[in-house]
Amino acid sequence: MTEAKNFKPIRTKRAFEEVCEQIRHEIQSGNLTPGDKLPSERELAETFQVSRSTVREAFRTLEIGGVLELHKGVHGGAVVVTGNERPITQTMADLLSLGGISLKDYTEARACMQREMIRLACERGTDEDFAAMEDNLARMRAVGPGISVEERTAFTQEFYDGLARATHNGAMVIIMRAFTEPLSFYLNKIGVDRAWDVAASREKFVAHLRDRDADAATQEMIGHMDRLHTYMLSQQAE
Repeated sequence: MTEAKNFKPIRTKRAFEEVCEQIRHEIQSGNLTPGDKLPSERELAETFQVSRSTVREAFRTLEIGGVLELHKGVHGGAVVVTGNERPITQTMADLLSLGGISLKDYTEARACMQREMIRLACERGTDEDFAAMEDNLARMRAVGPGISVEERTAFTQEFYDGLARATHNGAMVIIMRAFTEPLSFYLNKIGVDRAWDVAASREKFVAHLRDRDADAATQEMIGHMDRLHTYMLSQQAE
């Protein structure tokens, strides 16, 4: 646990933001690491010379940001965590739904990201990685033509998560989720193109991954994505 003496009194109007900044600084400098418990609200309020409600607001802000985990009870308190990817995916979803980024720019960036992931998956992917993706497709096919939009998008999220895992790069998994989850929210809203056998395209794609043929895999995936993105843009126009 970091010492309260490491913190300095707060003098600004938006005091909770500076509390957040100082706590983040302690983490970045290595004085606080995942699992460490911060001093109590009362102790920090005295150290920062702010109200306990200000410290509480800072704690909640850092909790939302995936930095802290708040525990209740006698032995509770604010604990530093390893990080939470949820704020990243939520920010991307908000930007897309609120118009911070256009659907066109979003889909273009997604295609660029996928190209690099495919290359890495071809280089590093294992039989277990590819088998997991094939299992995902088999389970989706087993549901049949009556599959709901929610089920189909859930299988889609799982499939792309499997592709990202095949890169064996943890950051890629987080980036993939940041792009795929908002896409799923969007498809749940506008519906999916039921005239298209998505599984067939993905089966060809995984076969190319197994062959370590990055060019063929990329061509199959980009063709798949172009059709999806064209459909999404047409639905948006309507």
